[in-house]
Amino acid sequence: MVYELNGPIRFLRVSDRAKLKNSFGLWRQDSDQNPLSRNTFDYLIPDKPVKSAEEQFDAHLNGSIGHPTVALEFLRQLCLLSRSVESLGDNLLRERLVIIIEAADMLLPVGEIQSLSQADRHRVSIVQDWILDPDFMNGDDTVMFIAESKSLLNSRITRLPQIATVEIPSPGVEERRHFIFWFNRLQKPKEKRLQLWGTQEQLAILTAGISIHALRQLLIMGLYSGNKIQPGDVIEKVSDFIEGQLGEDVVEFKKPAHGLKAVIGNERLVSFIQTKLLPRITSTGADAISGAAVCGPIGSGKTFIFEGLAGDLDIPVLVLKNIRSMWFGQTDVIFERLRRLLAALVKVMIFVDEADTQFGEVGRESHATERRLTGRIQAMMSDPQLKGNITWLLMTARIYNLSPDLRREGRVGDMIIPVLDPEGRDREAFIRWTVRDIINETIGDSFMDKLFQATKGYSAASFASLRSDLSAAAKDGSLSIEQILEIADDRILPNIGPVRQYQTLQALTNCTIKSLLPEDYSPQMRREWITGIHRLEQTGVGGGLN
Repeated sequence: MVYELNGPIRFLRVSDRAKLKNSFGLWRQDSDQNPLSRNTFDYLIPDKPVKSAEEQFDAHLNGSIGHPTVALEFLRQLCLLSRSVESLGDNLLRERLVIIIEAADMLLPVGEIQSLSQADRHRVSIVQDWILDPDFMNGDDTVMFIAESKSLLNSRITRLPQIATVEIPSPGVEERRHFIFWFNRLQKPKEKRLQLWGTQEQLAILTAGISIHALRQLLIMGLYSGNKIQPGDVIEKVSDFIEGQLGEDVVEFKKPAHGLKAVIGNERLVSFIQTKLLPRITSTGADAISGAAVCGPIGSGKTFIFEGLAGDLDIPVLVLKNIRSMWFGQTDVIFERLRRLLAALVKVMIFVDEADTQFGEVGRESHATERRLTGRIQAMMSDPQLKGNITWLLMTARIYNLSPDLRREGRVGDMIIPVLDPEGRDREAFIRWTVRDIINETIGDSFMDKLFQATKGYSAASFASLRSDLSAAAKDGSLSIEQILEIADDRILPNIGPVRQYQTLQALTNCTIKSLLPEDYSPQMRREWITGIHRLEQTGVGGGLN
């Protein structure tokens, strides 16, 4: 039997209904074995009394339409019927009952019991009594609750030990390939079949992450338009589907407009990304990494640099914007949707900016939902089944606020990459970029020395701000050396130096790649960084060295 909120209780076969109706009649004749009170459903048939048990059966089925509480109670009573025996000792119903309840999250909504409506509390009570009945537990009947997520069902039901959770994964490449072949074969005549830019195999791979319904819609649109389905059409459909499932405020498909060639300075870092990091992100073998963390002071250019990395990757890039929901229970639902989606994707990079605000701690002082979310993300990062398919890239200026469990090896601790303020050749590259389109004279050593002095302590963001000031002042399209120096000397950096110093020391201390640290790095230097961190903390700067 299948029960839907807006429909009747229906049977897969007409004969099943007849058998159950006959058994119901026998059951009603024996009042000792029938706990169903005649008054329970009296309001369903107010016009005339019901005389026969068969009429009562039909009345209960009809009365269940639009009355979910009545429907659940009637289904529970049918399970009592199936375990009852007649006078000769035989079961009234020899077959097992398999009851499928669709949209169960609407019938048994999540929430504290005292916050639910009276009708919702009544339904939760009915199902709880139903499942906990020892006779039901020892019987052969089965009840299946269909919902998008276990987290959407009331916890009084989902926490029952008798309830088992079965998760249906998103269709994999084999399922999508089979559906595309089946769909195309059905089209008559053959001239009306799908027109693709490539093969059905390529289409199956490119549609990773979407449901069969969404894939069908894409194919129908291709047939209707009469045009070839292009990769751009598929990517747009996948992007719309994923953002629709998770919400535009949760995730975004991103294809940055720039690559690593657009990055100014940062020579060692860019070389490391191109030769060490990028191959391991694209790999699906044993050398693939679960993720990396990028840290450094605010304004150092972390996001721009690694958006350039994303721009050079030929794989989908998902930007995780906000996985924590303000609504109780929705965070768990969003995570389950994300987990189901990522398991279906063949290769994807998860880009998380401001990661320290996305993932919290797992200590006792943290909210239970936040601990659960962070724990699940950590488990997903180290899941061997996902390694090689999913790479996490966490960006943060406050690496010390990330859970130590996230920063361990096997998660983002394999590579914690610092992005620091430009010095030496990198700083010279930034200076030349800042004045490149504005100066009307040759840049000599004297001018470079003066700009080095004027831009002391500058971050990547500071150079970009200076470049903007110079462009605003260049009314005729260019400035003299004296004008540039005058503008640079007039600028004062914001009073965030101690905070940026603290974040820089934390980035250096947490870095896991020695080749990205200063060339004269030594254990003594590391101890000095830690001493500097403690000194700043004593003045009220920073949040602790974990």
